Amino acid sequence: MTGEMGSRLNRRAWPKDANRVVLRGSGPSWTQKGVAGMSLRRLFLLLLSSLVLLGFAAISPVAALAAAKGTDHPLRGTSTGTLMASLVTGAATSSFTGHLCPLGAITGGDVVTFTVTGPTTFTYTGTDTLVAANGNEVFSTLTGSGTFTSSTTTQSTQVNTITGGTGRYAGASGTFTETISSVVVSVTATSETTDNAATFNGQISYQA
Repeated sequence: MTGEMGSRLNRRAWPKDANRVVLRGSGPSWTQKGVAGMSLRRLFLLLLSSLVLLGFAAISPVAALAAAKGTDHPLRGTSTGTLMASLVTGAATSSFTGHLCPLGAITGGDVVTFTVTGPTTFTYTGTDTLVAANGNEVFSTLTGSGTFTSSTTTQSTQVNTITGGTGRYAGASGTFTETISSVVVSVTATSETTDNAATFNGQISYQA
């Protein structure tokens, strides 16, 4: 501390009540005695803690949202099933069974529409329903793309976005990816049927 400010402070008499500390501002004055005997050190620590918590909430809205929606759980497992697609419209439905952690033994199905994008490539969009071991359901939307690896086999990757569910999974959220291997087992003039094996990997959030 230097200059005129230091001189003024040196000339100023210290208050007789050494315990009294006045914080000046636009509001009323506060003293140690006026905060129920709280020490200034403790007061400053409380204020600092509040600012840290407020700052964390301001910079971490995603974490706050996740906490509000529930607890995150890894979603992993496998399934096998059958899909039937129209060669005229591209509309298709599937059914499958399998086991997913943490849902347990599952059944389910997709409703999708395929679009041919090249001589050996395709994309698709649709909806998916998983039925957990306890009978509760998990709903999701999906997008996927794939390639014919031979005249009768395909490989595709599908990304599902969870939109909710029933029972324990009401309000669920999350995403998971399916890696799918398919084999054509039947073809007619208007339809095609495939057997499919899928591996799931992702995350689901719900109230435990």
